Amino acid sequence: MTFTITNILSKTFEDINSSGNLSITKSDIEYCLMEAIKKDRSYIHMHDIHLNSEEELKFFKLIDNLKKGMPLAYVLGYQEFYNNKFFVNDNVLIPRQDTEIIISKAIKAGDKIYKKYGNTTIIDVGSGSGCIGLSIAAERKNWNIILTEKYQEAFEILNKNYISNNYKNCELIMCDWLTAFNENIADIIISNPPYIEKGSPYIQESVKKYEPERALYSKDKGLYDIKRIITESRKTLKTNGLLILENGFDQNSAVRKILETNYFKDIDVILDYNNIKRFTLSKNS
Repeated sequence: MTFTITNILSKTFEDINSSGNLSITKSDIEYCLMEAIKKDRSYIHMHDIHLNSEEELKFFKLIDNLKKGMPLAYVLGYQEFYNNKFFVNDNVLIPRQDTEIIISKAIKAGDKIYKKYGNTTIIDVGSGSGCIGLSIAAERKNWNIILTEKYQEAFEILNKNYISNNYKNCELIMCDWLTAFNENIADIIISNPPYIEKGSPYIQESVKKYEPERALYSKDKGLYDIKRIITESRKTLKTNGLLILENGFDQNSAVRKILETNYFKDIDVILDYNNIKRFTLSKNS
């Protein structure tokens, strides 16, 4: 039996609903079909063609992975983020919409620096997929964007995303946080580091099961890597350079103390889309 687009969507949605699986949405199913037949959403809603056997096989394989609890982005192999599509696998975190907030903050600050000095250098520390640094690079092609990643498997995904969009204003460096850099070279340092305490009850089961532990968990109540980035940023940032960190919802007070101990100033907390204190901005003194 061969399916049409309408048939396969309705049957799959009914089967999943009847199984009691409420975590898979109709939109998830449509994304799987779009990936299987390599068409966009408007196409699958305007055409009712028959799928060939290869397309059907690919679709049902994607759906099977969804049923196992695998996040949609890993099922598809990509995640849309800040007007771009980024390749992902289980060696890198899935880009979250909330993280787009700090990209806008970095661009706004970088524009002021560029207007004053004619140049802006940003380091995206622990880049993973590269969604932060590469998104900024796409928006501001005259800036100098440096992306760092420590782990080979994650670096391969970073490099794949870099190559796929043919960025001309980026440099990729494999290193441990900021250890490869000289003093006073960056206008802005931005990072979404590991900040979850091991054993935290607040982490979703699918995140715990599928996303890379080394990108999630940090020692010292989740603050070890944040401390390192703050300490190393002190040297690498220019005077009045901006440090932008993503952190846990309950870590702002602790992060502020670490920043103050390292002589950072103008400390500001930014809320995410759920009004959670998710980001901390500060300036080097």
